[in-house]
Amino acid sequence: MDKMRQLFVHSGAQTRQFWFGLSGKIATEIMPLAIWLMLFAFILSLYTLSVSHMLLLAFSVIVLQWVLGQSAKQSFLGAYEITHHLRSQLLTDIRRQPLACLKGKGLGEKMKLLTSDLKQFEDIFSHILADFVAAWVIPISMMTMLFWIQPQIALAMLSVFLLAIGALIMAEKKFSDQADHYHHSNMESANQLLEYIDCLPMLRGFAQSHKLAKPLCDKIEQQRHDGLGLEWAGGMGVLMATLILELALVLNLALCLWFINEGLLSLPQFLIVIIATVACIRPLARMTVYAALLRYMLKAASRLQQLTQMPQQQEEGTKPCTFNLSLTNVDLTIDNTTVLKGINLDIAQGEHITLVGKSGSGKSTLLDLIAAFHIPSKGRLSLGKKSFDEIGTRQWYRHISYVTQDVQLLGGSLRDNLLLAKPEAVEKTLFEAVEAAGLSPLIAKLPEGIDTLIGENGNQLSGGERQRLSIARALLHDAPVLLLDEITSALDYRTQAQVLDSIEKLSKGKTVISVAHRLDTIRDTDRIYFMESGQIIGMGYHHELVITHSGYRQLWQAGQVA
Repeated sequence: MDKMRQLFVHSGAQTRQFWFGLSGKIATEIMPLAIWLMLFAFILSLYTLSVSHMLLLAFSVIVLQWVLGQSAKQSFLGAYEITHHLRSQLLTDIRRQPLACLKGKGLGEKMKLLTSDLKQFEDIFSHILADFVAAWVIPISMMTMLFWIQPQIALAMLSVFLLAIGALIMAEKKFSDQADHYHHSNMESANQLLEYIDCLPMLRGFAQSHKLAKPLCDKIEQQRHDGLGLEWAGGMGVLMATLILELALVLNLALCLWFINEGLLSLPQFLIVIIATVACIRPLARMTVYAALLRYMLKAASRLQQLTQMPQQQEEGTKPCTFNLSLTNVDLTIDNTTVLKGINLDIAQGEHITLVGKSGSGKSTLLDLIAAFHIPSKGRLSLGKKSFDEIGTRQWYRHISYVTQDVQLLGGSLRDNLLLAKPEAVEKTLFEAVEAAGLSPLIAKLPEGIDTLIGENGNQLSGGERQRLSIARALLHDAPVLLLDEITSALDYRTQAQVLDSIEKLSKGKTVISVAHRLDTIRDTDRIYFMESGQIIGMGYHHELVITHSGYRQLWQAGQVA
C-alpha cells in the first residue's frame, strides 16, 4: 500500500473527493445496521417497536442510503481524477527520460504500462477499493454481536476467518510468481509484435513474412497459457477461502446445538447467531474476490511506481552564453556493459570535428550522448561551461540540431515537417533550406509542391529524400551546434557534394560534430578523432593520422571510414 500512497502523492491530484466518497460509501453500509439492531431487539424481546414505527424506520434507512449513495459516487469521480492526473504525470516522467529509453525493445513495455497496466489500476482502484473497505462494516458489526451473545462462538468464527486468510496467503506466493511471469510474457509479446510490424516490409520483400510470424504466434499462445495459469493461481486461493468461510455456518450450527443442550444458549440467541453468521459470511466471501483483484492492482501499482523512479533529465534551465562543447572523463554504461569509457573532448565554438572508427567503435553512441539521449554514468557534459543539468533539455535542444541515419518524419506534408524546426519560418526561409539541402527537384515534381503529403513517417519518399528533408529541417533549425551522423550515407555523389557544400556555407561559426562514412567528407575538418572499443585512441589531422596511426591508416587503405 506504500506504493499506492507514493503514486497518489506523485500524481499531484487532490484526494479529498475520493476520501469524501469513500466515507459516504462506508456510511451507506452502516445505515442498514439500524434495521439489523431493530430485528435483533425484536427477536430477543428487549425492546419492541410498533409495526408502523418499524416500517417508518426501514423507509428512513432506505431514503438515507439513497442520499448517502449520491455522495458515495464521489469515490468513483475522485478515483478517476487521481488516475487522470497520474496518467498525465507518467507521460511527463517519460518525456523527461533520456530519449534512448524510449527507443528499441523497451517501447512495448512502456506501452503496456501506460495502457493495460494503468487501465487495470484505474478500474480496480475506482470500482473495487471503496467496496472492499466498506464491505468490512457488516462483518465487524456481526462479529461484535456474536461476542455479545456468546464469545466462544465468536472466537470460533474468528478462527475460521483467520484460516481463510491463511489460505489466501498460502496462494499468494504462487499467484505473485505467476503474475510476474504473465507480465513478462505480456511485455515480450508486445515487444515482439512491434518488431514484427516494423520488419514486415523487409520480410515481404524477401517473401519471408512467416519468418517472425511463427515465433510471434508461439509467444501469443504462451501468453494465453500464462494468463490461464494466473487466473487459476488467483482463483484457487479465492475458492479455498470461500469454502472455509462457508464451513463456518456448519461449525456455528454444531456449536449452537451443543450450547443449547448445555443450557448456555436460548433459542432466540440461536436464531441471532445463525442470522449474524450468514450476514457475516457473504461480505467476507465477497472480500476474498476483492482481495484477488486488489493484488492485481498492487502489482500494477508497483510497476507504475518503478516507472516514476527511472532516471529523468532536468527540463528547464539557463541558456548557455557560448557554444564550446566539453566532455570530461565521461563513461557510459548500458545494460551493465560499458560502451564509452574515459571520453575527454574540448570542442571550441565554430570548430568542426569528425569521429571515425570501425563499426561498433562507439561513434554514434558518443553522438547520442552529446545529444543527451543518454545520461552519462560518470563525468560531465557541458555547453558554454554550463553542465547539461544547468541548461536543461529545453535549452539544450534549442541549441543543438541532430541529423541521424534513422530519420523520423511526421505523417503530414513536407511543410509540416519543416515547420517543426522553426514554426515561425516564412516562405522564403523555407525554400532557402530546401534549396540548400537539395530538395528543390523533388518539390518541383510533386503535385502539390511543398504541401504534398508524404505518408506515415515519410513512407512516400526514398531513403535519400528522407535524409535530405532531415538535413533541411536541421538547417532551418539554425542551431549553433550541429551533430551529423553519417548524413551522406544514403546520398549519391552528386547530391552528397551539394549537401556538403550547403552545410559548409551554413555552418560557419557553428560547432559541428560529425560521424564520417566516406573519406572525402572529412579531409577539411579541423580535427579527426579515432575511436575503438568506446574510447578515443587517436586525434589529429588527416595527413598526420595516415602516417602516425595504424588503425586510421588501415581504414584509409580500405578506402572508407566505417
